[in-house]
Amino acid sequence: MAALLTSRRPLMRIVAASLALVLLFLSACSTSRNVKYESVTLQRTEREVPAAELLDVGIVLFDPGVGEADADRDSLVFPEVRRAEARYMPFHLKTTLEASGQWGSVWVLPEKSAAVDLLVWGRIDQSDGLDVVIRAGAWDATGREWLNKTYRTRVPEKAYSKYRDQSQDPYQNVYNEIANDLLAVRQKLPARDLQAVHEVAELRYAADLVPTAFEGYLAQDRKGIYSLQRLPAADDPMLARMRAVREREYAVVDTLNEYYASLYYDLARPYEDWRKVSREETIKYQDLKRSAMLRYLLGGAAILGAVLYEGSGGDNSAITMVGVMGGIEGIKAGMGKSAEATIAREGLKEQGKSLEAEAEPLVVEVEGQTLRLTGSAEERYKEWRQLLRQIYERETGLPPPATASAPATGG
Repeated sequence: MAALLTSRRPLMRIVAASLALVLLFLSACSTSRNVKYESVTLQRTEREVPAAELLDVGIVLFDPGVGEADADRDSLVFPEVRRAEARYMPFHLKTTLEASGQWGSVWVLPEKSAAVDLLVWGRIDQSDGLDVVIRAGAWDATGREWLNKTYRTRVPEKAYSKYRDQSQDPYQNVYNEIANDLLAVRQKLPARDLQAVHEVAELRYAADLVPTAFEGYLAQDRKGIYSLQRLPAADDPMLARMRAVREREYAVVDTLNEYYASLYYDLARPYEDWRKVSREETIKYQDLKRSAMLRYLLGGAAILGAVLYEGSGGDNSAITMVGVMGGIEGIKAGMGKSAEATIAREGLKEQGKSLEAEAEPLVVEVEGQTLRLTGSAEERYKEWRQLLRQIYERETGLPPPATASAPATGG
């Protein structure tokens, strides 16, 4: 008897290890389904913010985070949806910053601009209604980095309730966290640094507009940080003209933001509906995948136990048969759950394609309205900036920048 027990100890250890693996998987599944949903409160101002602290913010259109692999027909990332989100999300971040009362003017920009004190950029790494992951960065006009961080949140079902505050986006935690982090950096900067940001922003814009007229006011070190060398006279007529041109640029950006607002409000309902359904289908899909994997593991463990039992000298064929048949049924059940998961995945794809069909014409319409000719909002913005340079040069009588080349002439 002792010899028989000794011979079966390796079998018992193997079976125990298999069961431990299954239990570990069960534990992991249980943990993943008991997620603690976070809540981030936006820090709003409780006092009038001094003018020197009211930095103007430009939020550059987000990177959709779509690669070539995402264009594959099996991908659950939808390029046109991401393209719409890349315009929708910056605008909602703008409304969040404005709601905090902690900033000056806030605009969504089609590209980086030296006309603002602080630039914010983002990339969408994940967005499916359940989980959102955004990589965000921010730099002030001096080149100082404020943010370089990944923000993520898991969205609770109540975030899609029709009874909630409709100004609060289902992804509001991410927007609030970005806004709070920006505020935390600003509050740590002394007044002289904030004043320097204003001055450097103005002079960088002036130098970008007409380099020859504003040389020598700024220096840039090896790390790309700008510092003031001197300031133009307060009554400098060229400075006054530059400020007038910058106000015209602000007017152009205001117009751009009207179109981004149009996209934002037109997309709001279909986008939220998609996120709500996508959240439900994503949870269903993930649960089915876990359930299928669990059944595969249990079936495999049952067959392994039966084979080892017989291989170690077990003489009860009924035990072997029960283990094998139970294992086969477990694997078949796993295959069934896998098939259900595939159907759920197809449902997710159909939902994404449906929103793509609604989002694409809205984005194209906004870009077309912005240009009113052809091309994108980004091209329109570049054309306006070139026109502003020409206006400044004409009003001041200054020649165009030396880098501009004369048109070729035929011989």
